[in-house]
Amino acid sequence: MINGYRRKDGALVGTPDATGEGVIWIDVLRPTEQERATLSELVGVALPSRADQEEIEQSSRLYIDDGVPVMTALLPARSDQQEPVSGPVTFVLAKDRLITIRHHDPRPFTTYPPRAGRSSGDCSTPEGVLMGLIEEIIDRLADITEQAGQEIDQISRRTFRNEDDDKRSDHRELLRQIGLNDGLLMQLRESLLTMERLTGYLYPVLESRKADKALRDRLKTQNRDIRTISEQAGFLQQKTGLLLEATLGLINIEQNAIIKIFSVAAVAFLPPTLIASIYGMNFDYMPELNWRLGYPLAVVLMIVSAGLPMWYFRRRGWL
Repeated sequence: MINGYRRKDGALVGTPDATGEGVIWIDVLRPTEQERATLSELVGVALPSRADQEEIEQSSRLYIDDGVPVMTALLPARSDQQEPVSGPVTFVLAKDRLITIRHHDPRPFTTYPPRAGRSSGDCSTPEGVLMGLIEEIIDRLADITEQAGQEIDQISRRTFRNEDDDKRSDHRELLRQIGLNDGLLMQLRESLLTMERLTGYLYPVLESRKADKALRDRLKTQNRDIRTISEQAGFLQQKTGLLLEATLGLINIEQNAIIKIFSVAAVAFLPPTLIASIYGMNFDYMPELNWRLGYPLAVVLMIVSAGLPMWYFRRRGWL
């Protein structure tokens, strides 16, 4: 699907003729081979296929083809759901238009066009549109980082809260939440890394095109913002590691407590079992069998032999 945007009254508006004159931004979602061939002919360079976009080499993600910069970054989508996804997005910065190629739906590509006219930057050039789109992407990555930080704080409170305040935490659910947030942060850090490389690669491109100094200054600010968010994401990922170790430690403590209870019970009932075993033997000559108080005496011995270990364990603080 091909979406085209024109500049009108300082804003970006969609147009049915996505490849016509005056279109400054062409956004391609899940392009077919025919659509990719048509756009390649329009721009004059071969647009990358999905397999090309998924290459991990930096030379495959950031390069210039016949004077046209082709830049690919990984962006997250559906980050507010249980199964977030991350996929490549390619930015092709031609002289008269910007082309973006993607196979998933990151939110900035939906939220940026209505805001383009109200943003601080100019969207009258392909470079300006790219700057505004990068700013929208950075804002979204910052929002995801803040949301992940809030969820991790909630998990931390559930992990370390006093058990007397509420019922015990479901450690299985805590481990699942920690794993989901850690996976999201891994996707986020990978996306921030690719965006930092993209902005670093884009700066000399703008210099070679003699772009406005204000545009290059915006790019420097964006690069610093990316580094700041990346540091915050790294801190949050360290926190998820701590929570994972703490949760596993609490699970071990609970398991040890259960084993201790069974061990104490075994020790406490061992003497009564021994007494019952002795008087359960079927020998012909056992003087105690003829005692009138033999049975009560055996019961008292079993109770005393079970109570003494329990009293000793409590005195030592083992219970």
